[in-house]
This record gives sequence, structure tokens and C-alpha cells, in this order.
Amino acid sequence: MNRDRRLINFRVPDELIEVFDESCDFKNMNRTQTLIELMRGYVDKTIPEIQNWNTLYQMTGRTPLNRVYESFAV
Repeated sequence: MNRDRRLINFRVPDELIEVFDESCDFKNMNRTQTLIELMRGYVDKTIPEIQNWNTLYQMTGRTPLNRVYESFAV
């Protein structure tokens, strides 16, 4: 299956990277697999909150916060 992908880069403290790498090794996963799993978990947790806020905004006639979640498929 061909999916769109985007490279992201960010700075992380060295000591966190060392512990993160050890944790990834323990789970037999690479950094990318682990970060994607963490990001999906965060998004899954956040979407209901966004939906609740959007409902409140719509009830008061305001513009919804974010519609990205509508097209997101895990």
C-alpha cells in the first residue's frame, strides 16, 4: 500500500535519546515505529476532546477549532 509520508526532525536531549533507544530495543521496535505508535495514541486520545470543543463552538455559532480529525484514519 502506498501512503504519503513526511520526514520530521526535532531536537531531543541526549540523555532522553539514550533511554528511548534502550526502551525501543527492549520492545524490539525502532525509533520510527515507536514514535508513530506514540503519535497515534496521542491523536486517538485528543480527537474526542477536539470533537467536544467543536460541538460547543458550533452550539455558540463559533468556528470549530480543527477539522483535521475528520479525514484522519489510523
